[in-house]
Amino acid sequence: MGRVVAVTGVLVVLALGFVPALGLEPRPFIRNTANGPREFTEGEDILLTCVVADLGNHTVWWSRHQDGKKTILTVGDRSISTDQRVSILHDTAPSYSFNSSLITSGGDVWVLVIKKAKISDTGVYVCEVNSSPSLTSLYMLAANVFYFAVVPANESASQVALRSPHNYTDCCVKNSVSTQCLGFCNIHNILEGKTGIEPEACETYFPFIVKCMADMRNHVPCCEEQRVPDICQDLCRGEYTMQEDSIQSHFSCTAYTEVTLMCISDGVEILPKAPESPSVEVLGSSSVQVKWQHPDMDTPPPEHYIINVTTITKFDPPVDMPTDAPPPGDDDRIDGQDELFLPKRMQVKVAASQTSAVLSNLSPLTWYEVSVVSVNKHGSSLPSYSLRVLTHARDTNKTEVVHPELPDVVGCCSERGVKHFRCLRNLCDPSNRFISEPDMIVCAPWATEAFSCLANQMDHSDCCRERGLPPLCVELCTGNVTQIDYKYFRCVDYFNDYRSCLMKGYNVLPGPPSIITVTNIHPTFVLLHWSPPDVLGDSVTAYHAFYRPIQPSRECERKWFINNMEVSYHGIYTDKSPYVLEKLCEDTEYEVYVQAVNKHGTGDPSERVLFRTPTQEHERKLADNSYNVTACCRNIDVSPGCMPLCDYNARMSHVRVLAATCTNELSKLLRCVVGGRNHQPCCQRRGVPVACMSLCAGSFSSQATPAICMPYIGNIMMCLEEGVVDLPGPVMDLHATKVSDGEVTLVWQPPNKGSNVTQYQLHYQKVDKNSASRAVFALNNTMNVSDTVATVSNLQKDQMYNFFVISLNEMGTSLPSSVLTINASEETSEGIIAGVSSAPHSLVLDAKTATSLTVVWQPPELAHPTDRFTYLVHYRALGGDGSDSYNISRIGAPALRLDNLTPNTQYVLFVTASNDRGESRPSETLLAWTDPAFPAFVETPTIHPINLIVEGGKMTVLCIAMGSPPPTVSLYISGILIHQDVTRHMVTVVHNVTRDMKEISCYADNGYGTPMQASRTITISRRPKIRASEVVGAVEGREVTLECSVDAWPEPSLVWWTDPDGRVPVIHGGQYAIRTENGPQGSGQYLMQLVIKSVREGEDLYYCHARNAFGMYTHTIKVQISKPVKLNVDVSECCRQSNISDVCMDACAFDELNFDSVMNRKECIPDFGSLMKCAADGSDHRSCCSQNKVPRACLDWCRGEPVPHLHLCQLQWAPAIISCFNEGQEYLPGPPLQLTVTSQGPTAALVSWQPPTKNPDTVQLYRVFWRAKGQRSAMKNDTAMTQLSIDGLTEGTTYEVAVKAGNHKGTSILTPTITFELPVTSVTWATTKGGSNATVAVVAVVVIILVSVAVVLAVLWARKRNLLWAKSSSNGRISFENPSYIREQNGDSVQIAETPNGSFNGSVSPSQNSGISNGGISGSGISPIDVNGGVWNTQNLSPRPGFEDDLPSSGGYMRFSS
Repeated sequence: MGRVVAVTGVLVVLALGFVPALGLEPRPFIRNTANGPREFTEGEDILLTCVVADLGNHTVWWSRHQDGKKTILTVGDRSISTDQRVSILHDTAPSYSFNSSLITSGGDVWVLVIKKAKISDTGVYVCEVNSSPSLTSLYMLAANVFYFAVVPANESASQVALRSPHNYTDCCVKNSVSTQCLGFCNIHNILEGKTGIEPEACETYFPFIVKCMADMRNHVPCCEEQRVPDICQDLCRGEYTMQEDSIQSHFSCTAYTEVTLMCISDGVEILPKAPESPSVEVLGSSSVQVKWQHPDMDTPPPEHYIINVTTITKFDPPVDMPTDAPPPGDDDRIDGQDELFLPKRMQVKVAASQTSAVLSNLSPLTWYEVSVVSVNKHGSSLPSYSLRVLTHARDTNKTEVVHPELPDVVGCCSERGVKHFRCLRNLCDPSNRFISEPDMIVCAPWATEAFSCLANQMDHSDCCRERGLPPLCVELCTGNVTQIDYKYFRCVDYFNDYRSCLMKGYNVLPGPPSIITVTNIHPTFVLLHWSPPDVLGDSVTAYHAFYRPIQPSRECERKWFINNMEVSYHGIYTDKSPYVLEKLCEDTEYEVYVQAVNKHGTGDPSERVLFRTPTQEHERKLADNSYNVTACCRNIDVSPGCMPLCDYNARMSHVRVLAATCTNELSKLLRCVVGGRNHQPCCQRRGVPVACMSLCAGSFSSQATPAICMPYIGNIMMCLEEGVVDLPGPVMDLHATKVSDGEVTLVWQPPNKGSNVTQYQLHYQKVDKNSASRAVFALNNTMNVSDTVATVSNLQKDQMYNFFVISLNEMGTSLPSSVLTINASEETSEGIIAGVSSAPHSLVLDAKTATSLTVVWQPPELAHPTDRFTYLVHYRALGGDGSDSYNISRIGAPALRLDNLTPNTQYVLFVTASNDRGESRPSETLLAWTDPAFPAFVETPTIHPINLIVEGGKMTVLCIAMGSPPPTVSLYISGILIHQDVTRHMVTVVHNVTRDMKEISCYADNGYGTPMQASRTITISRRPKIRASEVVGAVEGREVTLECSVDAWPEPSLVWWTDPDGRVPVIHGGQYAIRTENGPQGSGQYLMQLVIKSVREGEDLYYCHARNAFGMYTHTIKVQISKPVKLNVDVSECCRQSNISDVCMDACAFDELNFDSVMNRKECIPDFGSLMKCAADGSDHRSCCSQNKVPRACLDWCRGEPVPHLHLCQLQWAPAIISCFNEGQEYLPGPPLQLTVTSQGPTAALVSWQPPTKNPDTVQLYRVFWRAKGQRSAMKNDTAMTQLSIDGLTEGTTYEVAVKAGNHKGTSILTPTITFELPVTSVTWATTKGGSNATVAVVAVVVIILVSVAVVLAVLWARKRNLLWAKSSSNGRISFENPSYIREQNGDSVQIAETPNGSFNGSVSPSQNSGISNGGISGSGISPIDVNGGVWNTQNLSPRPGFEDDLPSSGGYMRFSS
């Protein structure tokens, strides 16, 4: 049944205007300019809501737009429409003041009210504000008209005259229709709009309601008389078409609602109802008996009954009819020739007094479909359902056994020599219903005896054929079997039916069940009834029902597989009637039959009953030779994304999603689905309105709007799908082969294969220059021809003519595929002239700017479906240089934007279509002006929300710009480009807002004038964040200041704590002073300061805490407390020798360094390295510093050397380094004294020294370094003595040597380097006894900085290559194995090795690796230090160049000593 489907259209926002604020007056703003489509049911009240903020002195009005006309309905709060159903709702409360503020009158909501809506109210309604520019909000109304259209009572009385109330509520109740939906079970309720509920809420019950409404009467003849289209006649048959996603289910039958209901109202009073409980019984091979019951006595009586009998010649094997043998009795049939198996139909008229009839002269072993209808002079009923029955193979005169007895088959087999127990039990026992292939193999030698005993000298082949056994297996039923081979293995699957046929021959099986009926038909289940069989009904122990779908859909077909194998029938066992058949498919026809079962086997099947479940679309399949719409779409290059629309059964969900995306390809899609056929007669029959008729001919018109045509899309698609099968296709390759004075010869190719053309019709007409390009589907003159060539004579010389050809058959015509425009003169003949498409049409200006024009047009109307077009847009400026030449732009889509035009200039344009056959005539000509140009202007950004932008949230930024041409608008946030577009209104949603997004800027530029930028500063609401040092050094008893920088908004509460739980706050006063400084207004920057006047042990952890409405943050500061450095040397003398400035000398006391006095003094920063040198006191404290996590960049201070980052090391790590100085004063040794080198031959030398002055008792080992001068690698070895013999030297080579002292806590610094050359008598370097550091030369600052930079680069390089922290395994390196103090604490400390007995050899013996035996570690060689590690400072820039970067073998830090 048909019904109206509401158009879910796409809302189009026509205008969105914003104007700058003038003074303090707020700008109007419509809050919702995008509104979803509104569907309504006829008779309800419609409320359209428009929300306008800051209206001010402006006015709101409602208008309706229909057929290009605008009708104003309301102005302000007054309705000016003549329709009394239209009114306006608005709050008109007066203005009043509150707290010196004026509250404006009225509300923001303006509601348009349309009472008792009609179908004619469909259209577009606009809420508009008369601002400049105007603001609009659009609302699309579409009628959701269910087939039971709500017709107001005052209108229906004159149009529909009902003869009866026809209340079918009882039927609805029996079919389980919901109580709320029973209002639809009365025709008067439907027509008068008194159903009491919306149709959508009851749509699931409509199949049952419609069936009850038709009341098993056939109302189709009346509907046909009233010219109801075939697709709208489903209600006349008691059927309902549920709206699915398929496009063909979206059709409209609104115009035929009333006449259909009138036919039903008349029919239930005069038409007879269907006979009840029909059944069929097989009487023999050529006759059946049909039985039924009279209809209800209170309905119009039938005058007679009609029995419809149809032969079914093709059925599913193996259950029904074998495919490899023709049915018996039909000797004239030839296998494989389907055309000989034609169904035979006959009707038998039976008197109204009878309730049964015998049908004779039927064919043996043939399937028949039987139905019974009631008939009187007014019409007929519908059949209750159809029955299927199989006649017997042939008549046999069998004597019925009154007292059936079974033969002793097992005894027979045993007597005939079958001795194998397996064969006696499985094969010869009739009660055993199953057998396996191994049984057949084992029993093959006794096949003749076994099957002869089973048959009992009877031929059971007729029964076997009826049961569907293959011909090879039917041989077993005769009992005449000579041998068994592998071909009989397939009979194992049929052995149950074989056994049953044997039992039937013994007359021990029950007969077929009788009176098979189906009731309570629902979409997924039915109730199956039957009566016991007439023969041996008392012996039945169970029933076996079989059912299957006929021509199921793909989805339903998937359910009909078991273990991935298709089966003919599904079967169920039950012990009694009735039985519920469940899990059926919707809208599918089923066949069902029942067999009775007793202890001996299964009886014959009953007649077949056919029924159909309601709903679910039934997909139609086109013939194999039909038109291929998919191939057409591919040929004309429809994009893959739009291919789902190239289908006659396209889904409506695809249509809605892809309609906007595929707009430019809709014309190509329409040409393909139309297929070059003229479907307009079919569309007219099916109620398609005139405005949409162009779609049925393959083109769009201005009247074919979505609002009008979408409800009829199903009607149109049905016509298109049927037409491409029935109608002839278009001709191809039309061309003129000869043109002479007054005569033209035309030739063309017939349509593609499959088009049933009976003749062709040639159209021609004289045209002038202006009309030659217009597409016309019928010309003044026609000529019918049967061939593909025609000559037209009697034409006027030198006159222009249009020619085209269409195909014809009895079903209709094709469309013209091309048009020829020819001058009927031999002088103008140019040989063969090919037909081309008609010209593009409906050329219009779609948009324009100062430098561009956008034009759109419709493709040619006369074209072949597979034509691929390239459009040529011809344009030129009028005036100017006076040139008549046109610029040409090519494009494949029917729309083009012409750029780089001149502002304020008039252009002339036209379009032609070109393909492989030539170029079409020009379209109509279009004159269009470009806009004047003016510079870009941009407003201050509008931000929402403006008052509360939260970090991590989102904000919407609106950039409004003006200018001609439209400017390129850019959004910058804090100087970073976020979004850019060519537009006048750019809305950007910024997600995950961060606290640094403070500056919002809109920038506009259109290439004219100066670009413009407008900015706004915003404040991001954010939780606090605190930046502060983690460790702050302080000298015990001295003052220190702790600082925390806080970033938060709104302003947070700030507090200092001394415990992590915040329960012990720091109170201002006494020991503490708390200060807070605020940054610039609105910046959210704050500074917390805590002054501790006297630092004490145990009070080293403080917590700065900030909290606001968005969160909290706590930062921990550790105060690292150190004591003043006390030295054993004259610090004042060291400071003077190090050139400490006078202003910083107060840090140098006699025996201590007071770093606290210079820590925060900027003028003392350059002297800090010299102070550290004095404080190191000749020792290397880097082991302690590394344990205190002093970074690598500051480690050189730990041995008195300069560092590259003075400020970093001074502020953060000086306290930790000073504490190491204090700790190392007691156990770290100073450098050795009086280093001397004495020759021991041409290749050996003795290095000796004196113990250091500082902590000489703590020395455990000495480390000696030597190398040839200028080399980067050095040799080294350790000894516990004050001398070491080295060999492997070269005579005449200059060497450098240095020594340091060390213990398990660390080392001293290196002694100054001395230089010697063999042979040498003695070279000595002596130090003063007063202090090790006072006499050491200082390397120039610039050299130290260069070396530091080199070290940092080396560290980074080594990290990248995993050189750091990796233990070396090179040969020749010295290995130390004492676990207690031989390990290196850091990369610069000495590895001290101690021999087990404390004694060392005193001689040096050369080896491959310059091994040392005198004073060294026995068995180990001396390894050169890695050159790439910067071991030795080869730039001799100081008196003591030093041995640097002795790479440790166990990881650690790069620099070893300097």
